[in-house]
Amino acid sequence: MTKSQPLSLNWDEGVSIIIPTFQRPEGIKISLGSVLTQSVKDRAVEIIVADNDPKGSAKETVTSFMKTSPFPIHYVHIPEPGVSNARNGAMAHAKGRFIIFLDDDMEALDDWIENLIATSLKFDAGIVFGPAIAKMPNPNDPRNPYMEPFFSRIANRKKEGIMHETLGTGGCLLDLKHCDMPSPVFDTSLNETGGEDDVLFDHLRRTGSKVAWSPEAKAWEHVPAKRATEDYIRTRNFAFGQGPTHLQALKGIKGIPGVLRFMTTGFIQLCMYAPVYLLLKATKHPAYIKYLARSARGLGKIFWWDSLSPKLYGSAILKTDPAPVAE
Repeated sequence: MTKSQPLSLNWDEGVSIIIPTFQRPEGIKISLGSVLTQSVKDRAVEIIVADNDPKGSAKETVTSFMKTSPFPIHYVHIPEPGVSNARNGAMAHAKGRFIIFLDDDMEALDDWIENLIATSLKFDAGIVFGPAIAKMPNPNDPRNPYMEPFFSRIANRKKEGIMHETLGTGGCLLDLKHCDMPSPVFDTSLNETGGEDDVLFDHLRRTGSKVAWSPEAKAWEHVPAKRATEDYIRTRNFAFGQGPTHLQALKGIKGIPGVLRFMTTGFIQLCMYAPVYLLLKATKHPAYIKYLARSARGLGKIFWWDSLSPKLYGSAILKTDPAPVAE
């Protein structure tokens, strides 16, 4: 582990690790702790914790980590709730060339940072993803093998290299040298619904950023018990399904063929998966949860407009849930 950072290190080649947090005291301890054990050679490193709780509930925990951290930790309070607000607020303080995001329900494994950077440099990639592997809250739940893929973020390839798909922000690296960043970086109109990362990645790809996969840059995704439920699986996958159709709609007239294509795909998926879901649910087979999720994604592709988007983050959560799920 790096014990200290020489003052001569150049921030032009530095690393800014961003951890947004929202009322998750135990999660932020795990996430921060996993970053502090990373080995980072010859690069300036900083950690930015963006506390999106209006009450600033993470400050005490983050301050305690500052005392023993080998890297500078910056606590940034962003009181206006919203997933985009939290990430944008952190980005405004970042000094590094490499921006790495870690969610407050994630735990970085050994050499996570080094592997992400190595892949970015090897392929001149502006966007790099590593595996986020789900850890379910109840190891005895028979539905786990069918739920885990929906919480994990793993590319459909085994080897390191350029790919064409994009995943989620948590566990992602951005090399600003190869990214034409929009302003604001994350679309604030999506503060409550999510999907802001899809919009960003779509913009970066259209403006020339390459996307790469780093299979050794692994992290755990600790799934809260309140997310391992039918309601959350249904709601979240409906929102996932809306994403690709909504991206096409943002293109205006040019996006109409794409909108129709995804709506048709959603209709086919719904017809395929909904009967299987109903049958498995009736027979109490745990695989029903898989087909519930796929049916919900198909439905989301059909009913993609903003007025039907689930409110999963920010102010909407605070209004309905005294102990909201972290972003």
